[in-house]
Amino acid sequence: MDPEETAAPGGMGELARIFRARTAADPDLRPATRQARLGALRRLLRTWPGIEARRPAEIAPAEVFAWAARFKAEGTGFRPPGARSARRGNSATSVNSAIDVLRALLDLAVERGEIRDNPVRLRRGPLGGRLKKRAPRRALIPPSRAQLAALFAAMERNGAVGGRGAEAADFCRFLAMSGARVGEAGRLTWGLVLWDRGLVHLPGYKSESSARFVPLFPELGALLRRIRGRRRSAARFRPGRRDFLGPEDPVFHLRECQRTIDSACRRTGVPRLTHHDFRHLFATACIESGVDVPTVSRWLGHADGGVLAMKTYGHFRPDHSSLAAQKVRFAASGPDGAAGVSAPPPPGWDPAAAPAPARAPRPGPGRAGRAPRRD
Repeated sequence: MDPEETAAPGGMGELARIFRARTAADPDLRPATRQARLGALRRLLRTWPGIEARRPAEIAPAEVFAWAARFKAEGTGFRPPGARSARRGNSATSVNSAIDVLRALLDLAVERGEIRDNPVRLRRGPLGGRLKKRAPRRALIPPSRAQLAALFAAMERNGAVGGRGAEAADFCRFLAMSGARVGEAGRLTWGLVLWDRGLVHLPGYKSESSARFVPLFPELGALLRRIRGRRRSAARFRPGRRDFLGPEDPVFHLRECQRTIDSACRRTGVPRLTHHDFRHLFATACIESGVDVPTVSRWLGHADGGVLAMKTYGHFRPDHSSLAAQKVRFAASGPDGAAGVSAPPPPGWDPAAAPAPARAPRPGPGRAGRAPRRD
């Protein structure tokens, strides 16, 4: 029996039922968001046994922090199929989304007048510990252009000629040349490629500002024309010669290719990349090319004017950094043209015998040292 069904009225189980009903009825939630919230609710109920029978007023901040610490260390007890033991720990996303659901449940209790303050509003415990789990940041060292070309070539050699390997390579090229998220690239149709206007309409889904237009850069246009040519060539061998180039037809015949990326990275020696890393590479290439950060931010679908773009995507390739370092000067150029370095003195030069520099004469007393008289 579902433990929520045995919960007393006014308890956390009833709040969980209300949360579930509101989540299912909210028309503004995307299906993926709705599923993520309900999954976070299940993780909360699984990792805090007996919480359904508790009343909101009985839940103290110390219990919340103890549950969060236990969740971070032990996880949900999930055992993958074929595994001998349960998986310990959980990702920062799983832990923090469950904490957000607990906060939402107790906000409902505040709304209903059952408690005055929400104990989950505290971000740090009495001993200074964090409530949420800090997500580890992976330091991205962007591959050089030569490494990126070798990576795409290795992806194309994965499988039959013109098959999934070529499709995966072009999919990742598109991510690196447009700044699209992997979900946006998977939703792209040929009707959203505006050839006459020189734009690509990316169907954003993450926020209101994520749906956007990006320029059809020369290399991006060449990539899409090559894909279009491959579709027409393949149509000759299909019944009806359908080329799948209609306005509603998807540009790409796959939604992700992480296994192909991993295989190519191993074969070329490039550190592992993910789909989202190609979005980083797009921003890096734009900034290295001199595009201002607010413009790059709009191409990425951000609405903050470039703050997040500079903080998150400001990676510079080592080769670009080396070229830029040669342009740096810290002082005025000396006589030999080097920054702040003078030419060496001639042989036999005695600094004690060198004449003192001449001083400008000081004005003496009288009218020569006075300000001009105004008539």
